Amino acid sequence: MEITKNIDKPHVICYMRDDGSKTWMHADNFFVRHDLSHYAIEKMLGYTTAFMGMLNSGMDIKDFENREKRKKITMTKEAMNSEQMANLFLMEVAQGDLADFNDTLKQTFTVKEQVFDAPIVTRNQLATIRKYVRELYKNWDELPAGETMSLAITL
Repeated sequence: MEITKNIDKPHVICYMRDDGSKTWMHADNFFVRHDLSHYAIEKMLGYTTAFMGMLNSGMDIKDFENREKRKKITMTKEAMNSEQMANLFLMEVAQGDLADFNDTLKQTFTVKEQVFDAPIVTRNQLATIRKYVRELYKNWDELPAGETMSLAITL
């Protein structure tokens, strides 16, 4: 994944698939941080069929921007887990750590009437992901305009 930071125009997020093809989109700071959260979660938990895996398998990232296409996307358990957690980590960075991350995560699955049960994130996994998310956000914030942040993940 490569994210190019811009000032007077949207940032660019580009994913290189294992087969050498690419998918990309323009993004604001929210989506950059959201995707960085996905990256941290999926890397730390070893997910292969979540957001990054879906893109690697040929999905176009712009499908997530299109409401009608997004409704038709079949979400794996890992993808659903990663999506809910990515939102919670974004919230934590903005508002502080949740008192009970797993309980809040479980509530997001109940409210959204998910097909899957919420995962249980161990204390060590949670600490590792939190630390990595904050490191990625800091690196993004400190990246000069016009520069590109490159991250690799093995799927």
